[in-house]
Amino acid sequence: MPTIAERTDARTDAPPLDPDDLWGVLAAVLALHSAADPRAFPDVVATTCERLLPADHVDLHDLRAAWADRSAHDGESPEAAASSGAAVLPVRVSPDGHRVALTASASRRSFWIVLERYADPFDRRDRCVAESLQAHLGPAFDHARLRAGEWQVAEAIRSLTVREQEVLALVADGRTNRDIGLALFIEPRTVEKHVEHIRTKLGARSRTEAAAKWARGVGVPSGI
Repeated sequence: MPTIAERTDARTDAPPLDPDDLWGVLAAVLALHSAADPRAFPDVVATTCERLLPADHVDLHDLRAAWADRSAHDGESPEAAASSGAAVLPVRVSPDGHRVALTASASRRSFWIVLERYADPFDRRDRCVAESLQAHLGPAFDHARLRAGEWQVAEAIRSLTVREQEVLALVADGRTNRDIGLALFIEPRTVEKHVEHIRTKLGARSRTEAAAKWARGVGVPSGI
């Protein structure tokens, strides 16, 4: 499919977006980054496309496949995600203008979002909106994946017993088993058993990793 550049003469390029369009794109980008539940990112994208670029059919299959691929982003730092993104490709438009494909480049994945209209084709304003939105999809994907990871850690922490949470809080504070035992009036061996259970439930390979997960998870809201 030809790109906008191939379909549009340079002297008659798509006009700039008007203020309402710009505010619409800005609001959409904000919604992508601040969804109440970051795990629902593909659904938020679907709502965003429906609002900005109404279409008869929106194909999110590639996005959902990228989102389901946990190996692509788990454990990656925000800095790595921000620095490893690929260049944004042009929006692609079918020759008849009825099909638009946005390509988003996340940190380790690229994915397509395809919109199709059966009656009226996408006009130049629609394509300009698509170009503006497309540039933000990859970074929003990475941010949502990182936020979703925080929520998963928080859920795991809430699965701990009250005593295990007390122990983990003291582990994160740098206390030894003996110190924790004195603080909670339990034996150091009991503390060690609690730590083992905590590590198993959190999937933590070490005491330090468990403490780091506590630090990540305690600030996440519980109403999910």
